[in-house]
Amino acid sequence: MKKIFTLICFLAIGTLSFAQVDAYSEDVKKCIKSNGTLAYYEDVIDQMFSMLEQQFASQEVPADVWTELKKVKPESMDELAQMIVSAYRAHFTHQDVKNMNALYATKAGQNMFKPEALSEGDKIILKEFYQSETGQKIVSSQDSMNASMSDISIMWSGDLYKSMIAKLSEKGYTI
Repeated sequence: MKKIFTLICFLAIGTLSFAQVDAYSEDVKKCIKSNGTLAYYEDVIDQMFSMLEQQFASQEVPADVWTELKKVKPESMDELAQMIVSAYRAHFTHQDVKNMNALYATKAGQNMFKPEALSEGDKIILKEFYQSETGQKIVSSQDSMNASMSDISIMWSGDLYKSMIAKLSEKGYTI
């Protein structure tokens, strides 16, 4: 009976831990969508495909091949998001991420990267946020997060580019 009880407790704790990890990941994904990070990297993918199309222009790669290759975008964005979740996890608690999401849900948070659109009230909200514990973590971890994001960007974009080159090569196209 003790073994069954122990097993049930272990499974319950494991399930709760997984749910918390999943909630953290989902909240970070919401955060990086709200702050424009995902949109930026979607543009990076689009630019990479434009560059590849130019590099392979002499090969006359059919449009349907490019369409097929571009189907990797959602999966690639998911992989990137998971990498970014890891970077956030190293710097921020789940509550910090929730606080960021709460900020991004406000007018001040939505306009924070457009200084000309900020009202005096928005500026006060942002100042108070950056004086909070979460805001101070953002400021103090900025160099480390920038380095992490740079590493992630290089690794992710390089892997994606190599993958596309390999797929084109498999289809008989070379630079």
